[in-house]
Order: sequence, then structure tokens, then C-alpha cells
Amino acid sequence: MPVILRRFPLPVVFIAALCAVSSVYAYGLGLADQRSFVASTATNLINLRSDPLGTLIASAFVSETAPWIWVGFAIVGLFPLVHRFGNLRALLLVTTAHVVGTLLSEGLLALRIASGAAPASLRALDDVGPSYVIAAALIATIVYGAEPAVRTASGGHWLFDRIASRWWRLGAAIGLALLAPNLFAGLGHLDVAAVGHSVALVTGAGVGLTLARLERRGVRVVRSPRPVVAP
Repeated sequence: MPVILRRFPLPVVFIAALCAVSSVYAYGLGLADQRSFVASTATNLINLRSDPLGTLIASAFVSETAPWIWVGFAIVGLFPLVHRFGNLRALLLVTTAHVVGTLLSEGLLALRIASGAAPASLRALDDVGPSYVIAAALIATIVYGAEPAVRTASGGHWLFDRIASRWWRLGAAIGLALLAPNLFAGLGHLDVAAVGHSVALVTGAGVGLTLARLERRGVRVVRSPRPVVAP
């Protein structure tokens, strides 16, 4: 098994799945099938009611436009995030951001529809893409860097040392700045995607803060040398 897959399974699998699903969508489906595919995977009020788990998972891997651009953003967000917190904790961070961003934005939409402030047709809104996951990874990388505060048995790597961590942060900041105009478009009108992105960013930063505090308190397991037993 390649070293990069053993060390970084989360970003490798995420990027591979994103490329595979988006390639099938872009090059393997006709226009009608594309519309049907997006409608069945979108995190809208209809799908979240009938199949919440499947919808939340599938929607993160469907990119309707420019899927290859998302790969670059995923690299500068997910790889340093995993090196900083580990695969499982990085997965917890981006999953929480994706789920909370989706549920709060769609919940707000449901309230607006119920009050008459938004049309009922928005229940079937086409809302797919990896942006909640990637936005959360980017903000966590910007705030917390790529270098772990506590070294594990696997040690570090020059690509993620203290100096390189600044470059990963800069790359993540540039990525977020490039995405920002699209992430927050319509926020003043409580657009579902804009609200979801805002919540995902706050959630990513908040979960990252919790993980960093746990790390400083020594909750993260660090393998210590075995004691020498006198004969």
C-alpha cells in the first residue's frame, strides 16, 4: 500500500471519490440523467426527510461544475488538517461541519417556508457539492496550521514542519479567499448555500478549537518509550 494512502487515507479517499462521482456525472450521464442524479442526491428538505444519511453522504461528492478545481482546494485543506489532528479527528471535524451546515441551513429554510417568507418550491432545491467539507477544512488549516502540537510515534515530516505550516496556512487562506464570493453569495437574503457555508466555517473552527485544547491537555495518545526493567 502506498505510504501516502496509509498516512492520509481521508484526503486520498475523499478526493478519489469526488473525482469518480463527478466524472460519472459530467461524462457518463446525459442531461436528463444528470438532473435526476442531482435531484436524488441533493440535501434538500424532501431528500433529508426520506433518506437523510444517504443524502448527506452522497451530496458531498457531487460537483456540478469544475470538479477538478475542488481537488486543489481539498489538497490545501485536508492534507494539513489530517497531519494536524489525525485522520479520525479530521473526519470528525469535516463531517460535523457538513452535517451541521446542512441541517441548520435547511432547517432555517423550513421555518421560512412555514412562515410564508420563502416559496414551497425550495423544498426541492438542488444543493450538492463538497463545499461545506472543504470550507471547514480550509478554515481549520488557516487557524490551527499543519504542525501537530503533540508529536506522535509516526513523527513529523518536512512538508508539515513549523516553517512549512505557514505556507499551508497561506495556501488555505488564498483558497478560501477565492471561494468566498461564491460561498457567501446571497447571505443577506438567507440563501441556503450561503447560510450553510457560514455555519460550516464556524463549526469547523469550533471543532478545531476543541481538538486543539484536547491535544494540549494530553488527551491525544502519544507512544512513550518502554521502561527499562532492571534484571
